[in-house]
Amino acid sequence: MPFRDDDRDKDVVTPDGTRVGRIHRVEDEKRARVRRHEDDESLTDKVKEMLGWDDNHDEHELSDEHVDRRDDDRVYLRQY
Repeated sequence: MPFRDDDRDKDVVTPDGTRVGRIHRVEDEKRARVRRHEDDESLTDKVKEMLGWDDNHDEHELSDEHVDRRDDDRVYLRQY
């Protein structure tokens, strides 16, 4: 699902609604930059591995292949 400019500032959530971060920049249709949520201690290793994220950075790239759907306020990740 391609990224759009209006995805900026939307929360990125798991399929069950757990917030993992917020899109702060749309690079192009295939990539966006996400700042991780401060309280993401519950972000599972499985989700981080799927996204290719580590604990050393506060900002990560999100690929369109990981996006399932979006609404007015959120971008939902695919089931992992």
